[in-house]
Amino acid sequence: MGGGYPSPVETSSAMNWAALEANANAVMIAEFGEPVVYQPVHGGAAVGSSFTVVAVRHARLPEESGAVSNFEEIAVNPADFSNPPVKGDWISAWGTQYSVSAVRQPDAYGMINLTLLQRT
Repeated sequence: MGGGYPSPVETSSAMNWAALEANANAVMIAEFGEPVVYQPVHGGAAVGSSFTVVAVRHARLPEESGAVSNFEEIAVNPADFSNPPVKGDWISAWGTQYSVSAVRQPDAYGMINLTLLQRT
């Protein structure tokens, strides 16, 4: 191809999926990420120290929007955890504490999706 642009073959062979995944995660986190405090929990009690991770909060329907919801979904980068998130762990964000109610396998970009339920 002319104009100094690489051919499609050169482009596809030069990039690998892991690099694309990392770049996509970096863009999502930089643009949409918010700090949240993560607390591992075992048997209903906090274990170890809490730590801050950057989470991408999933968009909600207009009728569900507001500053705080009883139910939230977020995506987190698994590289931010020494042990993977599990159901029952706690997250503090937006002035509210949530419990992880579901952990879904990494999406196409490698982000783990967490379903959160507000603690009462």
